[in-house]
Amino acid sequence: MVDAVTSKPDAYRFLSRLEAHLNATTPPAEVVRAKLADTVARAKAAARRTADRRSSFAEGAFLNTYVLGSIHTFLTSELRFSSDDARRALLSESYRAHSKFASASPVRPGAHPFRKVIGASAREVIEIWRGRSGVNPLARNSCPDLALRAPSPYRTVFEAKYHTNPSATSAEAELAKNIYQAFFYLALPRLPATTKHSAWDYEFACVLAYDATPDGSLLQAWKSLRDSVKAACWSGANVYVMILRGSSDAASV
Repeated sequence: MVDAVTSKPDAYRFLSRLEAHLNATTPPAEVVRAKLADTVARAKAAARRTADRRSSFAEGAFLNTYVLGSIHTFLTSELRFSSDDARRALLSESYRAHSKFASASPVRPGAHPFRKVIGASAREVIEIWRGRSGVNPLARNSCPDLALRAPSPYRTVFEAKYHTNPSATSAEAELAKNIYQAFFYLALPRLPATTKHSAWDYEFACVLAYDATPDGSLLQAWKSLRDSVKAACWSGANVYVMILRGSSDAASV
């Protein structure tokens, strides 16, 4: 197992290079919006039981169209993985429909009394735990969007988002929520692998967000934070914030 302390600078470089790779291989916002509108419409219209349901909404369609294959390529080039090792390293909720790139689900089995939602008061939490709110008091099967496991030396859980609301207020709220959710996943206790589930043993978390707004409102919200806060997301919390905008060089993708 890779030691988290000694691997952290390398992990930061790895995620920085992954960010550059994804930006270089993803088209700009106007191209992505048009492509995903078509992809989502086709997925919703598909009647086959084998259709990938996660492509029927924009976030899942974005990951399946632009991210899974690109991460697979990055692992083979950056870490010199074979295609099989790259596939084993990548976990995705869409692994059944994209088995060429991902090998299993990143779900964490089991129940716990915590939720990744921001904004619940202490009283509301107690009411939930007492079963008086109509909400199940136990969260079950926490499932991030993506994860990297061994043989990747950088075991990382990903909170992925596709952001389209141009409002600055919406972008700020989304940014805070995404960072908190990534940290929530990272904070869950470790679990060993079973015959049905991968180990939950992540050292790092990553917010992987695509900013599809015309003016880059989500990226601007991130840039507006104090430098000390942005740095502490990584240095103090092991959370890497990756906000993609794409590249005109990838417009034909």
